[in-house]
Amino acid sequence: MPRKKPKVDTLEEIETGVKLLCDQSNNHMKVREYDKALFGYNQALELNGTDINALISRSKCYLLLGEASKALQDAETALGEEKNNIRAIYQKAESLYYLGQFEQSLMFFHRGLRARPELASFRLGVQKTQEAIENTIGTKPGPAPGAPAAGSSAPKSGKSRAKSGEETTPRVRQKPSRADLERRNARKLLGELCVDKEYLEKLLLHPDLVRADTHTESISTYAREAVEFLNKRQEFWRQQRPCTALPNHKNLPHDAMPKWF
Repeated sequence: MPRKKPKVDTLEEIETGVKLLCDQSNNHMKVREYDKALFGYNQALELNGTDINALISRSKCYLLLGEASKALQDAETALGEEKNNIRAIYQKAESLYYLGQFEQSLMFFHRGLRARPELASFRLGVQKTQEAIENTIGTKPGPAPGAPAAGSSAPKSGKSRAKSGEETTPRVRQKPSRADLERRNARKLLGELCVDKEYLEKLLLHPDLVRADTHTESISTYAREAVEFLNKRQEFWRQQRPCTALPNHKNLPHDAMPKWF
């Protein structure tokens, strides 16, 4: 009597098993049973160690369990399988953020924002990493020299008070400078992305940014690439809607026009 050959799972059966295990783990995640969810994701990845959905889901689970290093490893493995996977990019950015690698995290949040500008999660990620970097290297401006501290009253002097019969001099409205006009036009063309562009331009001028550059990945290079991308996008929208996006040049003095106009 011939021996029965051992049953070998087909590719379709493996994919079905992985999906079933991931679905069960996703349900555990919804009710915050993260340990049970992790067990299911581990089983799924034993069947197929390169399944992108399982890797990304386990990365999210690791973050919720406070294991950011393992979360980063799964996100990088998923990106190795599909370098432009938007969920994997987000998971890597989040993992780097919780590891305190804010410059690297900002780079990947911007990468995701460039690919999918309609997703609010990347915009929120950019905002929180910018705040973290500002708190770390102290880029927030302090009080102006000579300005009174918050809560303190200005010194009272009889000379500084305006006399009752004296009229105040009317303020002359200054014409906007060329830089102001460029900034206004950029905000009209880029919308909320203009804030990110201005932040990156200031960040590139910060001396502490050089210390954040590594031998493998240059933060400055990625930041410059992001600024170049936003400049190209701004120029594209300027050409698409020149009449509505730009001010009427007939009403502006010649020396106040933007350089590119």
